Amino acid sequence: MLYKYIINFEGGEEKTVSIEIDPSSLNLQPRQEAGFPDWALLDCCKCSVCPYDSAEHKYCPLAMNLAEVTKMFRDKASTEVVDARVVSPQREYFKKTSLQNVLSSIIGLYMVTSGCPVMNILKPMARHHLPFSSLDETIYRSMSSYLLQQYFRKRLGLEPDWEFKKLTRAYEDIGVLNLAIVERLSKTYAKDANNNAVIILDVFAKMVTMTIDQSRPTKEYILSEKDRP
Repeated sequence: MLYKYIINFEGGEEKTVSIEIDPSSLNLQPRQEAGFPDWALLDCCKCSVCPYDSAEHKYCPLAMNLAEVTKMFRDKASTEVVDARVVSPQREYFKKTSLQNVLSSIIGLYMVTSGCPVMNILKPMARHHLPFSSLDETIYRSMSSYLLQQYFRKRLGLEPDWEFKKLTRAYEDIGVLNLAIVERLSKTYAKDANNNAVIILDVFAKMVTMTIDQSRPTKEYILSEKDRP
């Protein structure tokens, strides 16, 4: 699975980010542990929910995979307007938007496919990655993807989580992780494009949990008894 982001800046500069994912594991294709920056070390701004020990994992898998792409945009401001084209296995997407929105889409895909245990709960969404997704789309995709997982857990004889309790707890941990990644990037790059991209992801994550906590069934989404087959 290959997602290619082609970003054109005002003035003619072009940058391309190619994200190759193993279709079976939904993990990024492995990278060699060589030449990574110090901020990618596991113990640098390590998030409090990380289950790894630096004795066994020298680098944070998420930071290790973000190192290359964030370096590409280290001198860019988040509000720069760009023309972005995304080539996916199924179709192409085009949008004129701010760089932070494009990077939010890129970094979000990197984060869920980097092999970080905290992010694994969102990995199934990578199979049907939606570039430039809105807040409503993100909430819908996250909740519906999770419910589908619970359906298959039920089919396998496992305990399903119809109340989203595990998803809510997972998003709380993801919030901790997001802040740790922002801290890593803030210590490294003066410009804010990468930082703000992660902050957008964090806002979206918080809105998912808020929606779970506050949502109530409405007529638009539930069939009445007489309408049911």
